[in-house]
Parts: sequence; structure tokens; C-alpha cells
Amino acid sequence: MTAVISDTDILSTFGKIDRVNLLQRLFQHVHVAPAVYWELLQAERMGFLWVASIKAAVELLPLTASESQQAERLSLRYPQLGSGEIESFVLAQTHHLLCLTNDRQAKAVARALALPYLDLEEILRAVKTRQLLTVEALSRVIAEIEEQDHTRITAKDQILGS
Repeated sequence: MTAVISDTDILSTFGKIDRVNLLQRLFQHVHVAPAVYWELLQAERMGFLWVASIKAAVELLPLTASESQQAERLSLRYPQLGSGEIESFVLAQTHHLLCLTNDRQAKAVARALALPYLDLEEILRAVKTRQLLTVEALSRVIAEIEEQDHTRITAKDQILGS
């Protein structure tokens, strides 16, 4: 099993449908950067109940002084990214972690930095490949994600059929 570092987007997607356990079953450790943890705390203060299950499932990975400096440099180079993505990428580089993100700009930067990542559709494919859910149950999860997260999973037919 692989250790990963996730951005807020992926965590909130699974948190909203109360299926953070799928990430825990897929990956040995699910880490978050300090900025991502802060974003989760902000969401919790705003009353989002799904944050509690995420906080229980993730491991906060602090930045060293050197990593903080790297994050500052990276944020100047990629101002389109938030601090959560920036810190996650720095930690992914230094700790050799797989990134979880569904943000289009973050995926482009991950490619530019040669960082391996999985997006939402790839995570759902992994759930199917690892047989963590039946096709019917996975279909329900996809429907819940689309409804609760107000997103469209364009490859759902390929995910369910492949």
C-alpha cells in the first residue's frame, strides 16, 4: 500500500458522502499538509459535520524550515495554486508521496514538477480494481459524489464498465 498526501478537494469529496474509509482502505497513510489541515478546521468552524471523519482519518505532516522555504519559492513560481496544494507538493517531493488532487491547475503543476498524482476518477478506478466495492455500490458512490459535491464524473461509464 502507498502513502499519499491529499488536498482539501479530494478529502471533502469523500467526507461529504461519508466514505473517507475508501481512502483509508486504498492507501497505507493519508497525510495532509498544515495548510490543508487549516482549511479543514475552517470548514469545521463553518459547521460542516463531515470534517470530523476526515480529521480522524488523516495524519498531519508538518513542514520543516527548509520545506517552508521551498513552499515560499514554489508559491512565487505557481501563484495560481493555494497554499494547501503548494505545501502538499513540497511534502510529496521530500517524503516521496503520491498526491491526491482533482484540481485542474494543481494537476498541471504536478505534471510540471514530475510528481505522481491520482485524481478523483483514478481513485474511483482504483476502488474498482482493488474490488473494495461491488460495481453497484461504486455506482451509488459515484451518484452520491455527483449529487453532494455538485460535480460530474465524466468517465463514470468507463470506470464502472472497465
